[in-house]
Amino acid sequence: MNFLSRKKLSFAEIIPKGYVDIHSHLLANVDDGVETVYQSAYIIEQLTAIGVTKIITTPHVMQEVWPNTTHDLQNKLERMRAVLHALKIQVDLETSAEYMLDDLFYERLQAKDILPLPKSHILVEMSTFNPPINLKELLFEIKLAGFTPVLAHPERYAFYNTSLKSYTSLKKQGVLFQVNLLSLTGFYGDTVKNMAFKLLNEGFIDFTGSDIHNYKQLEALTEHKFSNKQGIAIQSTMQNNRLFS
Repeated sequence: MNFLSRKKLSFAEIIPKGYVDIHSHLLANVDDGVETVYQSAYIIEQLTAIGVTKIITTPHVMQEVWPNTTHDLQNKLERMRAVLHALKIQVDLETSAEYMLDDLFYERLQAKDILPLPKSHILVEMSTFNPPINLKELLFEIKLAGFTPVLAHPERYAFYNTSLKSYTSLKKQGVLFQVNLLSLTGFYGDTVKNMAFKLLNEGFIDFTGSDIHNYKQLEALTEHKFSNKQGIAIQSTMQNNRLFS
């Protein structure tokens, strides 16, 4: 595609062929994502229309708030697949989870009760207020169990946004980074947007994901326009998601 001929680019224009979205909240009524299967079906249909071919939806697993079990999430996935089939929406839908780095995650990891991303990756997140005091130990346990940690939306952790030193430290510990496409649109504000592009341009970002929860975020994602330079940088990183095909 000749980006130079366009002043602004939409996500539909930069999504590479066979794109896999590895972060979303599109199983109904399990967390702060969609509430019904029909809301989910509509968003999935719109994502496929702009070029997404596989969605690995990642419900929150968080103690006391959303302690979703592997069994329940797999049942929700089968129900959603049935709805998509009935509506003739063609997409490869899988489920993993976005695990908060808390005590429940440690218990699930020790019990080998994990819904990983393909290639033995685990999508994890931290509190937006501060990292867990045992972060290094948790990362070690993840690797000891044979998994690779993928940190969701590193650009959104304000306690890391004063410099790149903390991100560099996490990289040295074997953590991969997944930027939210919504962050790059400015959906969470300019501070997050600027950090997202800084991490992207400095080569810190390994994967991308929509982190889409609802119609408002769908609109923000599909209606936003990027400059040529931004579009090229985003698309280059989006290519890495082929790992999860």
